[in-house]
Amino acid sequence: MNWRSPEQHSYARLIETALQPGPPLLAGAAPGLGKTHGYSIPLIRSGQRVAIAMSTRQLIDQYLASDALREATTGHPTTVVALQTRRHFERETDYQTHRAQALAAQVLVVTHAAALIDSLHPGYAQLRERSVVLFDEADLLADAADLQSSLRVAQPVLQACDALGLTPETAARRVQSQATEPEDRAAAATILHALAHPAFYKVVGYEDDGALALRHRMPGRMLKPLLRDLPRAIFTSGTLPVGGRFEPFMHALGLQAIAPESRHIDPARHGQLTVEVASDEMDLDTMARRIAAAERPALVLTPSHTLTDALAQRLPGAIGRSAGEALADAVQRCPADGVLIAAGAWSGLDDPRLRWKTVVIPKTPYGPPITVDGQTLTRYIDSLVVALRRTQQGLHRGLRTPNARCRLILLDPRSSRTALREAIPTRFPVDWQGFEEGAEVLKQHLSRERNASLRQAALRHHGARCMAPGCSETAPHRLDVHHVRLIAEGERRTQLSDVLVLCKNHHADAHHRLRMAVFEKADAQKSSA
Repeated sequence: MNWRSPEQHSYARLIETALQPGPPLLAGAAPGLGKTHGYSIPLIRSGQRVAIAMSTRQLIDQYLASDALREATTGHPTTVVALQTRRHFERETDYQTHRAQALAAQVLVVTHAAALIDSLHPGYAQLRERSVVLFDEADLLADAADLQSSLRVAQPVLQACDALGLTPETAARRVQSQATEPEDRAAAATILHALAHPAFYKVVGYEDDGALALRHRMPGRMLKPLLRDLPRAIFTSGTLPVGGRFEPFMHALGLQAIAPESRHIDPARHGQLTVEVASDEMDLDTMARRIAAAERPALVLTPSHTLTDALAQRLPGAIGRSAGEALADAVQRCPADGVLIAAGAWSGLDDPRLRWKTVVIPKTPYGPPITVDGQTLTRYIDSLVVALRRTQQGLHRGLRTPNARCRLILLDPRSSRTALREAIPTRFPVDWQGFEEGAEVLKQHLSRERNASLRQAALRHHGARCMAPGCSETAPHRLDVHHVRLIAEGERRTQLSDVLVLCKNHHADAHHRLRMAVFEKADAQKSSA
């Protein structure tokens, strides 16, 4: 096997060594490293019954047609089947035939939503019968927005089950017993489970459109029953760690322990990235002018369709992804030298026809607040983690190949905040345009009172010259008055014999010696104790 890089080979080896029972493995790999090839070959050629969970149906379709899958199965005849929902089939018998074939396949491909449902309802995808389940784009498991369409019962379904206007528990029971689609019944059963097992991070309620929904601040914790039963789970993504740490991801999924070999592999050299950060806030017209001047093709990543529409109106010829439009369709409409403005395109966007020369993030992508029945579920730290991950995902849209060259333009000055600078890999130098200083802050503190007349008196008494041996400093602005007895010892009447005239350098040395004497005294006391 010819690997793209030593790092891709290391990643494949990491996956290969995890194809045996053990705690969850966190296998991070920078976007562009080629992790799809890296995990497909060891997984598929292992001969074991495995499953691959992906975040969307679109990504599953891309995978089934990918070079990575084709290369992994060449010379290794393997059945790879993606489990589809009942909605894809006109007849129940066709659906049941497909379902039986998928569950019997050596490699089963499912969505994250299917895995989450199967966690509480093992018969749905039968993942517990697999030796290994790999979760691709695993960071999306911890994003509550990813569950909005999979763990909700739409208003028309409630109406068909005569469940409108009922309490959430009663409505869910009716849907569970009467709904036609198995996904709706499973969602209702999951809602009932949440009601029976309440926790601070999950809330059941009705949304603005009348749907009955289960919302999680930590939705990944729904996987805990499945993870407890799996021989081995592997989580992989380009943005598993945040600031070099796995703890935010572990916390979101409720993982108590992970495989000790868990790590993130970042190539030493992969692409060239230039980062441009705005120093001042911009209005929409200024943003549009900066985007228009950017090298093309250019990808503009927005946090909302509202901002997408506003920028598209100001950029004639730009392709704006409309609400409800599949991302793949919007990409197809974009010419090779065009500008694509898209909401929700942080990941899953990999079209060989378009190698983005510029990626623009007009607004810092903090996660939006999530509210159900008036209760806000999102904390600031959760929103910050979302911003870090989305910025990382965004910049890697332009670094899909080892020789890629891309400019990342951050038009929101908030992106230069210290907490968000970790989103940029350290191998790329960034001019953050200085450090945030100068704000007026009211502080209250206690300080030891000093007598302003003592300095002049000491200079007259000892002379305007540094008293350190061998020092000839006489410039008044470089001379200090040093207290032989530290003023921090408390209130007293200072005599001129209690002070020395020292230059600033020797004054600093004198205080350093005093601090070291305190430490040595403390060490001596510990040794004798």
